[in-house]
Amino acid sequence: MRKNSIDRLMTLNFWRMCTANLLLFASVYMLFPVLSFVMPEQLGMSVSRTGDMFLAFIAAMFAAGPFHAYLCDEYKRKNVLLSSAFVMLAAMAGYAFADSYLKLMLLASVQGVCFGLATTAGITVAIDITTSTRRSAGNMIYAWSARLGMLAGACAGFLLYDLYGFRTVVYAAVAVGVLGMYFASRVYVAFRAPIGLRLCSLDRFLLPRAWVPALNMLLIAFVPGVLLPLLYIGDYIAFLALAALVFLTLPFTRMFVKLSHHCQRGTGNTTCHLVMETGLLAGLATACRLADAFLLYHAAGVAAILALFFFVLLTYPYYKRKRVR
Repeated sequence: MRKNSIDRLMTLNFWRMCTANLLLFASVYMLFPVLSFVMPEQLGMSVSRTGDMFLAFIAAMFAAGPFHAYLCDEYKRKNVLLSSAFVMLAAMAGYAFADSYLKLMLLASVQGVCFGLATTAGITVAIDITTSTRRSAGNMIYAWSARLGMLAGACAGFLLYDLYGFRTVVYAAVAVGVLGMYFASRVYVAFRAPIGLRLCSLDRFLLPRAWVPALNMLLIAFVPGVLLPLLYIGDYIAFLALAALVFLTLPFTRMFVKLSHHCQRGTGNTTCHLVMETGLLAGLATACRLADAFLLYHAAGVAAILALFFFVLLTYPYYKRKRVR
């Protein structure tokens, strides 16, 4: 009988999942910075209307969340991950052919739903292939792989756009995503019998007791999000902001995990992931609305100052008072 060796953290299965996670995030973030200034030209509409696609992505990502626990209980978790990733990549390929505002919003919504399902299913699979004593460390390493993918994807996407144009970025992003699916498909996940979860649930979706650090993380992630479109004018400060977000991923993921009760570590990790994506996408939407470099710097500065004071005055005291491990 085939055995899943999970007696240590850094198993071959776990490496494959981290690589798949990194590649899937790289795939998505190869397009995000580029879409904000390509879509207005491609569709002949204002930059501010382009920002609506990021809001649609956020709404769709959260709309799928309550059904995640049911889907991962009713179906094989790896299959949920692979199916969602496949549809997400198909939607991403569609950006190269989008010719109307309605199609853009539809593609963003489909991508948001599937991205939410794929990433949360990935977190569940990563937890399944680690022992209970190593899951906190596993959560942090897995979350960090996503942020490294985000940074690498944004850099690669901008470079490819500058050298070869938008369609090359789209095709490369899809290819990277397919490679991520390949690594995920090579992970062995032991069978788990369904336990009959409800259709809608906050399990593996949102951790209510982590609402304070969630707001703090949203403010932090807003900063690189609002600065990303500045890449279009050759301002690379967004890369520094993204690097700072990568650095902050580990301590904040640890905070979310330590605020969670038994069997809620995956929910804590998912919550951290969702609010981080929300902050980044809200920043991109705001950047499209403002469409002025000075205003973008001002918005980023205000958000950074608020995030710092929020952490010192609210988040850290709340964490020290509410942590359970």
